[in-house]
Formats: sequence, C-alpha cells, structure tokens
Amino acid sequence: MSTDDWPPLLETIRTPRLLLRRYRLTDAEDVFAYANDPEWARFLPGVPRPYERRHADEWVAAHVLKDWRTEQHWALEHEGRVVGRVGLTPEPRHERAELGYDLARWLWGRGLMTEAASAAVHEAFSKLPIRKILAHAVADNIGSTRVMEKVGMRHEVTLRQHWIFRGQPYDAANYGILREEWERNSENPSGGKNAQRP
Repeated sequence: MSTDDWPPLLETIRTPRLLLRRYRLTDAEDVFAYANDPEWARFLPGVPRPYERRHADEWVAAHVLKDWRTEQHWALEHEGRVVGRVGLTPEPRHERAELGYDLARWLWGRGLMTEAASAAVHEAFSKLPIRKILAHAVADNIGSTRVMEKVGMRHEVTLRQHWIFRGQPYDAANYGILREEWERNSENPSGGKNAQRP
C-alpha cells in the first residue's frame, strides 16, 4: 500500500479560531516574523540559528511544492496571518501517520495548537486507513507534551538523550493514539469535533 491508494485529505479546514490551509509563497513574511524568535525554536532541532529571511522563503517554497498525498502541512492562519503549522506524514506500510506542529510564541497558552492538532487528527482518522497517529517532542517541552495529551495521545516511552542539537543532549518523549481509542471518545479530541468543512 502507498499514499497513492489513500484518499486525499482536505486542503482547507476551519476550526473555531483558525483556518488550516496549504502554504502560499506570500506566507514567508509571516513565517519569518515568528520563526526568528530564538525561544520559539529552542526545542526545534531543525530550525537554523540565526534564522534569516531566506530560511523562511525556502521553508514556504518547499511546502508549496510538496506532493499533498505524501505529506500534509497546513499553515495556521489566525486573524489574517500565518502563525504556525500542523503537519501529518503518512506511513502507509505501518498504517500510521506522524503528527508535527509549531505555533508563534506570542500565542502560546491559548489552546490554539490543541485546536489545530485536534482538527488534523480528526481529519486523518476520518479519511485514512490508519491504525495509529504518533508524535514526539523534547521531554522538557511541557507545552508540546500537553498538546499531545489534550488530543487524546498517551505517553508511550521516553528515549533518554535521544537527540543532540546545538551541542546539547535531549530526551525524546513519544506519544500515540490508536484508532479505537479515538473512536471510543464520543466527543473526539477537543476542537476536532468542531472542525468545519468549507
């Protein structure tokens, strides 16, 4: 089985406070506005330091060109500007998908990331023949692990000193949710039940 055999996920999803949509080249300025914040990138090993405008241009261009069936990255639009992203990477061989996300620091603590992640989890389990969605984060990144818990994921294992970036070792906290766990929750994760199809 490959992603070619899977139905496509929606390219646009509305939640109460967000618009999840595909990236546009014009989003680079918004991405640069939040991604050049060192505190935002503290637990994101793939983000270059210092973060320059060209990095935002390259990031956005790469996601505009991505094959939507292979990997879905929604830009998060809030009050008319892009403030983060939520992404799914399908792994058809193992009937699962990996969830990833980030959000501008000035919006942390408002539940927006949970809202976006819940919508992505809902869309994936509703459309794709997968058994599981997994995610991981630096164990010290409490905000990120709380998002995973709020969308119904369970902590599965912490891998000690699993990553080294910027010269420091970090533990990796791994979380997952099975289809039957998601289905058992009649309300579904917070935010996902409220996602509207345009």
